Amino acid sequence: MEPSCIIRHFEHYSPLGESDKALLDSLEKTPKTYRKNTAVWHQGSPCEDFYTVKQGWAYSFRNMEDGSRQVLDIYVPGDIVGLRELAFEKRITGLMALSDATLCPFPKARLMEVFSESLLLCSIFFMVSSADQALLLARLVNFGRRSARQKLAHLLLEVSKRLEKTNYDSRNPLRLPLTQALLADALGLSVVHVNRVFRELRDEGLISSAAGEVELLDIKGLSKVACFEADYLEENDVLMIQHARDVQSRAGHPLDAAQTDQELTHSTK
Repeated sequence: MEPSCIIRHFEHYSPLGESDKALLDSLEKTPKTYRKNTAVWHQGSPCEDFYTVKQGWAYSFRNMEDGSRQVLDIYVPGDIVGLRELAFEKRITGLMALSDATLCPFPKARLMEVFSESLLLCSIFFMVSSADQALLLARLVNFGRRSARQKLAHLLLEVSKRLEKTNYDSRNPLRLPLTQALLADALGLSVVHVNRVFRELRDEGLISSAAGEVELLDIKGLSKVACFEADYLEENDVLMIQHARDVQSRAGHPLDAAQTDQELTHSTK
C-alpha cells in the first residue's frame, strides 16, 4: 500500500519503523471530505482537534475589521494543520478547503498519546513546528522587504518546494490551484496589482494561468526573479533525530529492520 502523505512528510526527516508508521496512520482513520470553498472551522470556534491533510488543499486566514481577510498559510497534502493553536481554547484563524479535500481530525489528547508512545515521532513533530516558525520568519521578510514581483514569485516557489516533501507525482510543469484573488489576500496586495504581475511573468514565459490555477513553467527563472533561497525549507537535524532513535531504543522500543536499513541512505540525503 502506498504510504499516506503524513508518513511521506515525516520520512522527509527520518526513516520510520512499522510501529511509528502505524501510529501516524492512526491519525488518518476518521477522514472527512470537504467541498471546495467550504469551511473546515471558523475563527473563534472551539479548538479541540488538529487535522492532517490527506488529499487536496486548504488555507488558513483571519478576518479583518473592514471585511477583508489575510490569508496566512496554504496547506498541501501531508501537512498538519492547527499546531499553532495548541495553547488556545478557541481558534485564532479560520480554515477553508481550497480544493475538494479530505482532512483527518484527531483530538489534542491523541497527540499527547503519540508523544508518549514514540520519542522519534515527538521529535519530528517538534521539527515540523520549528520548520513552521522558520516559514513564518521568511514570510515576514518577503512581505516587508521585497517588491510585488518578488513576493509573488517567492510564494509560488515556496509552495512548490513544500510539495516535494509529500508528493512524488508532482507534475512538471507544476500546476497549483491558486487564484489571483487568493494570492492577493496572501500577499497583502490588490487583485489588480497581482493581475499586473501575472501578466509580466506570463509575458516572460515563467508562468501560465487559467481556470483558477497557475502553472510554473520556469522554476529557475522564477528563482532568479524572487532571489529564492530554499535553506529555510531544508531542515535536517541529524543529531537530534539520531539521539531520539537511541533513547527510544534504550527505552525498549528497538528500531525494526526496515527502519535500520534505511538509515544510512537517508543520512546522506
